[in-house]
Amino acid sequence: MKKITLVLLVTLSIMFSATAQLRKIPASVTEAFKAQFIITEQLEWKDNITNFEALFSQGGVDKSAKFTKDGTWIETTSTIAFEGLSAAIKDGFAKSKYASWEVKTVSIVEQPNKVIMYKVVVKNDDILKRNLFFTRNGQLIKDNITI
Repeated sequence: MKKITLVLLVTLSIMFSATAQLRKIPASVTEAFKAQFIITEQLEWKDNITNFEALFSQGGVDKSAKFTKDGTWIETTSTIAFEGLSAAIKDGFAKSKYASWEVKTVSIVEQPNKVIMYKVVVKNDDILKRNLFFTRNGQLIKDNITI
């Protein structure tokens, strides 16, 4: 009985993930994306219920861009290597209380009319993860827990 339940759950899970995108991406969103990102590779869209997210590669850099349903740009995140951070940001991280934590990912976060932030996701063990946001000059401006 447990095997049948497990097989049923796995089958339903696969079916749901295959049809996870319930809404069509509005033309206003795709047009806003095309206006902002001219050359892209491997474009994939996600419906996040509250926004639409484009996952793509541009110039060999993995990126994601989020838009509202009316095509208003929310933010763009670009993945980079820790080594690609400036000395000021690396120094700011080294002086933080998370310096001994393992760095999982690093990205640049751009939002309209806001300071560019550098996001460093760190992990202390299998459970504790933090999102650390640094300014260009290495100041830690935001620190929140992630799951």
